[in-house]
Amino acid sequence: MIQLDQLLTSKQVAEAWGVREQHINKLRRRGELTAIGIGGAYRYDPKDLQKYLERQKGKN
Repeated sequence: MIQLDQLLTSKQVAEAWGVREQHINKLRRRGELTAIGIGGAYRYDPKDLQKYLERQKGKN
């Protein structure tokens, strides 16, 4: 089970990756990032973020 205190906001992900929050939201809307909707906001599981980064690394 996912622990809610381990989930990250779009803002936190953007800050960690050095991109704008809008970019994170765009990736979510495209289906490239998996997000969990909670109370009208989206949260990201660090494990899913790591999987995304690994997929991106394979493309380069």
